[in-house]
Amino acid sequence: MDTATRQVTIPLRSVSWKGGQPPPDREFPFSVPAIRDFSECGFSSPVAFFVGENGSGKSTLLEAIALAANLPTVGARDLKRDETLAAQRRLAGALRLGWAKRATRGFFLRAEDFFGYVQRLAAERVELEARLGELETEYREQDRSAYALGLAQGPMRASLAEMTRRYGADLDANSHGQSFLRLFRS
Repeated sequence: MDTATRQVTIPLRSVSWKGGQPPPDREFPFSVPAIRDFSECGFSSPVAFFVGENGSGKSTLLEAIALAANLPTVGARDLKRDETLAAQRRLAGALRLGWAKRATRGFFLRAEDFFGYVQRLAAERVELEARLGELETEYREQDRSAYALGLAQGPMRASLAEMTRRYGADLDANSHGQSFLRLFRS
């Protein structure tokens, strides 16, 4: 089947208020005009763009949708534990997500989370490489066999190889766009 005739599934069809209207809460984020005046958002294509001025509520709404969808995050903190998202959690609790078919795969990624993720990967790589060196020294000092050393280092070498296969040796060595694409392709 060619790309012109292939049917694209769009799992999330709509976002609206539970009960049909916004809660009476007028604190942030419900005080933001785009949120306060929001009624429903329908999705009819696989890509959606939220466009607006800084501070108009785009990120707030997207974060609330991610919370309502219970998406895992890529980054430094889990959405459920991120103290900066308390208001978005309240908004998420007021939203109703209309699914064509409930998605079971996916994640939520903010640009700042991506940089935290890249830093976390780099730190994990450094830790794994340091532990490989420590094991080599330890096994040599104990006069243990190369075979035993290989067994001990195997899981760390496998983790390093998988990280390199998925993301390359260093995500920071790419442009931001290239790094994002590497992450999405993995």
